[in-house]
Amino acid sequence: MDFVDNLKLLCNHYSSIAEVCRKIDINRTQFNKYLNGQVHPSKSNIRIICDFFGVEEFEIMMPHNQFRQQILPASSEKSLRSNLAPFFEKAIKLRRASSGTLTRYVGWYYEYYYSLGYPGKVFQSLIEIRPGDDGLTYKRYERLIPIIKKKEQVTHCLYDGIVINLCDRIFLLDVESLTENEITQTILFPSYRSQIKQLHGLKLGVSSRSLRFPACTRVLYDFVGKSINFKRAFKHCGLYESSEVDAKIIKSINNNKDPDDPLFYAQGE
Repeated sequence: MDFVDNLKLLCNHYSSIAEVCRKIDINRTQFNKYLNGQVHPSKSNIRIICDFFGVEEFEIMMPHNQFRQQILPASSEKSLRSNLAPFFEKAIKLRRASSGTLTRYVGWYYEYYYSLGYPGKVFQSLIEIRPGDDGLTYKRYERLIPIIKKKEQVTHCLYDGIVINLCDRIFLLDVESLTENEITQTILFPSYRSQIKQLHGLKLGVSSRSLRFPACTRVLYDFVGKSINFKRAFKHCGLYESSEVDAKIIKSINNNKDPDDPLFYAQGE
């Protein structure tokens, strides 16, 4: 397992596993077996891998913590952090700068959209937008009651995200906090009404089912209040048939598209 962890760490410094396989001329399927610990490389492939990454054979077999501290060049990790730093610094700066224009959106919302994992079903989740030290943050609470209740258990998901206002659009970016296996982006139209009721936009994410297809869907944020009874509100979250949801909401989130339109557009108020 130390070899597997060391190999994964080395691969992290490249844009993809496919790039590594292409450069060292090892079959991708075979290389994935090395990364999963299913198969140990032959002596000749060990030599190819070590030559490519610039390490010795005995080094790539070292205990992972020792390998990370002694063998992996510190400059590589510093370079990686340096390359990412401008993006995160810019995101923090934009978040701080835009938070003042977004304070009116602080509160609780029901989120409605056609489920990415259960086509044809409407997903209702609960959103809390709240102020943070560096700008607005939000939490998304999901409660999934499967269609086939006898075979699957009720699952809860929690997402943590940031809110940024750019060029009169509200950008929300979150990560699934429990398993860290998904990042979701939502872009909403602002509300120009004195009393916020609904926000419309698009949501981009990944299906929760085994195939995990990326997908885009129209989304509606329906304002609930500045403070709520969470337990009572959360009970209403879950999967619904279209016929069980208010017709006005269905009209707002329908994913119909004009065949002549080259793009899939959000619908405003």
